[in-house]
Amino acid sequence: MSEATLPIISYAKLAAGDAEEIDRLRQVTHEIGFFYLADHGVDEALRDTVISKSKEFFALPLEQKNEISNLNNRHYRGYSCLGDERTQNKVDWREQLDYSFDLPAPDEAEYKERPWRVVEGPNPWPAQVPELKGAVNGYIEHLTGVAQNIIRAWSQALGQDPGVFDEQFANPFPLLKLVRYPAVEHNEATQGVGAHKDSGVITLLYIEPDSSGLQVETDNGWIDVQPIPNTYVVNIGELLERATDGYLVATRHRVLPTAKGSERYSFPFFLTPNLDTVLPTLELPDSRGVGQDMQGQQIYENSGLNTLKSRLRAHPETTAKFNQAIADQFQEL
Repeated sequence: MSEATLPIISYAKLAAGDAEEIDRLRQVTHEIGFFYLADHGVDEALRDTVISKSKEFFALPLEQKNEISNLNNRHYRGYSCLGDERTQNKVDWREQLDYSFDLPAPDEAEYKERPWRVVEGPNPWPAQVPELKGAVNGYIEHLTGVAQNIIRAWSQALGQDPGVFDEQFANPFPLLKLVRYPAVEHNEATQGVGAHKDSGVITLLYIEPDSSGLQVETDNGWIDVQPIPNTYVVNIGELLERATDGYLVATRHRVLPTAKGSERYSFPFFLTPNLDTVLPTLELPDSRGVGQDMQGQQIYENSGLNTLKSRLRAHPETTAKFNQAIADQFQEL
């Protein structure tokens, strides 16, 4: 069993209202912003189905994977081949599937006043792996509930009513990434995922046993996050950091490229509030304040603008093909 390199928080204790564990949650996320989540109750069979069917998809020929290419979906859903996504304007050496709630596309007229709604829409599914659809949709629903309960525990830990953010999370925007990191040589030209902070509120990451590569930046430099069986790695995004005026910290992290001759899989889940909402800013002692993101760009209080900013710059080819007019309206993004 790998040694824990981050604090471990029990989801079961949080759900039971354990005052000591709730205060530990506050302390950990004030100081480092990352922790392992144990006792979470996530359906292991469902998770394992998502993993196995993802691997079936990634084993398909490139031509078949490209049938559901992100480059053919203006909502930034579907398959991104190696080098399609960027972090800090550098190419990430990974291939992945991006999925959210499977919804009809909004009317084109919506985008003029609410441009962030372009990230909502239908998911493209691989005909070759039909079981993936049901597994992914069920997994997204399950993790959305877990994340919402953690947010309520955070609210309580910060001395607020547990439901202080309930209105904003009544119809949230989830994003599940199914990621494969192929083997590459370590060199300066490649990154698994470059150093960054997540743009939303909360991330839950499942790392397969015997896998590695995730690093978190601390005051003492970068530390490796080793996988602990049947846990999730949880971290705070910039939107929650902003809502707490920096009291809770969104921490930089990165993924190293894989070693030669090996590959790695990762399954991060992100939850963002309803795209039309603004999280209230809480007045807390010892707040550190927030300003710009790592690229010197504004961290928006509006959930939709923050999400749109992230999607536009992560997938520039899709943006140029479908959403350049939206990007031009928000050049500061």
